[in-house]
Amino acid sequence: MALQPLSQIAINCILAKRSEGLEGDGCAYDLSAPHRNISPQEKLRAGDYVKLRLWFPDEDSHVSIDLAEVEWIESHWLKVDLLSVPPDIQARLRQFKASQDSTAHSHQSTEQILIRF
Repeated sequence: MALQPLSQIAINCILAKRSEGLEGDGCAYDLSAPHRNISPQEKLRAGDYVKLRLWFPDEDSHVSIDLAEVEWIESHWLKVDLLSVPPDIQARLRQFKASQDSTAHSHQSTEQILIRF
C-alpha cells in the first residue's frame, strides 16, 4: 500500500528583500490536478499543510521545505509556519534575513514566511 503524501499543495516562492521578516512572492500548485496552478483562496485554509520551494534573490538554485502549515490567508497574503526545516536551510534563511534586516528587532522569525500571491 502506497503512502499518501502529507500535502498535495506546493508553494513556489521568491524571497524578497524587505525591511523585516521573511517575505516573498509566490504561486500555489495542486500537485494532484492536471492544471496545477491554483489560487490560495480556492483550496487552502488555515491549518493546511503545504510544501515550499524557496528561491533567494539573484540565485538560480532553490531550497525545499517538505512541511509547512498555513497560519492564515487574507486578501492576497498568506503566512506559513515552517515545521520541518533542516539545519542547513535554517542557517541560509537566518543569513538571508540578517542580510536584509536593517534593524536587529524583527517581529517575524525565520520559522514563518509571509507570502504575497
